[in-house]
Amino acid sequence: MIKDIERGILITGFIGGNSNPTTGDTSIVIIGQLFEDGELTQAVAEMNIADNHLKFWNKLVEVGNDPWLYSGRNTPSLAFENVVVSGK
Repeated sequence: MIKDIERGILITGFIGGNSNPTTGDTSIVIIGQLFEDGELTQAVAEMNIADNHLKFWNKLVEVGNDPWLYSGRNTPSLAFENVVVSGK
């Protein structure tokens, strides 16, 4: 999946976040690796994704065929487009 995307972030973990159940607004802190042209280029730490939860899921463009066990659920890789992140 990474090889098909020009530039992105491979999220390897979540530090925490907040969500407003009334409005759907959410903020999630992530860690991972920046990648460009299919190659991992640098680590990213404590970056923030802020969006509306319902709008965020409309940005899903690809679901991988690689489920892995995470918190008792088989979750595949997911690719989203036009997600705004901030941090380093």
